[in-house]
Amino acid sequence: MLRAFRSGVCLQGSFRHSKFFGSVATSTLGGLEPRPPFLGSNVPPPLPHYPPEVARSRKRLINSAVAKCPVGRTPSIPDGYLAEENQMWEALYQRVMTSAGRHACREYLEAVRTAALSTTRIPDIEDFSGRLFQHSGWQVAPVTGAISPETFLEHLRCREMPCTQYIRPHTKFSFTEDPDCIHEMLGHLPALFIPAWARLSQAFGATARRLRDEGKEELLDKLTLVYFAVLEKGLVKQDGEIKAIGASVISGSGELVHAMERTDKHLPFEMDLILKYGSTDETDFMPYFFVGESVESMADIVTGWLDSL
Repeated sequence: MLRAFRSGVCLQGSFRHSKFFGSVATSTLGGLEPRPPFLGSNVPPPLPHYPPEVARSRKRLINSAVAKCPVGRTPSIPDGYLAEENQMWEALYQRVMTSAGRHACREYLEAVRTAALSTTRIPDIEDFSGRLFQHSGWQVAPVTGAISPETFLEHLRCREMPCTQYIRPHTKFSFTEDPDCIHEMLGHLPALFIPAWARLSQAFGATARRLRDEGKEELLDKLTLVYFAVLEKGLVKQDGEIKAIGASVISGSGELVHAMERTDKHLPFEMDLILKYGSTDETDFMPYFFVGESVESMADIVTGWLDSL
């Protein structure tokens, strides 16, 4: 399973056995607490505190609302999000965007500005989905957590990005094994404002459906591996530097810094190298990152490869 900041999409292992994959309420939980030392020195204090039992009950409540929510609509969470949940969003947004400002590619940073996500509260899905649809024809599909690869890719075919609505508690600030909203909202959703990336995302879904219809399901593992190497972990050359475009590596600040520092792990963006050295195992950082010449050329190369399957 992908690290939980990946919010609901898991690509580890074979396709057949993998899982792929917002109002403010008054809080009565006691406000903010000093940062626990295990969260790391780069975490902006203070963090919102809510006990594990509250976190579990909130996840159940939010997912219950999501289960009844259609694509493009905001789940009707009773009394909305807690103040602590919105404060957690603000802290994570700051953490991700601080790293992304230094290391993400120009297209992603422009897309974030266009996406106009709130910096202080979990975004309202209906408002954001409407803005996304006007820009690219995509919508947001609220989901309760990890979903099957077939379901995930079918959403992409229909230009829908699955997005978990639950957000992690303070005890899991740097890592959570549960899917939460950070990965999609700060990784994939802004990237859908990049035309080439929106087209490529839909092409993965359309190709997956075609392969199943043609009885070529044995090729789906390759499709999954390439999806992971490009849309999740891709890097790109820009202005004489290496920048990030992949949703997982951008939304996972620790891996983003690792990917920038470990230039010995950078390989050219060539399909034979991706298929030979790519990985969907997230028990550790990626063994190799694949570096394209431009965002447009990366999308063109992968689209051509998908068409050839």
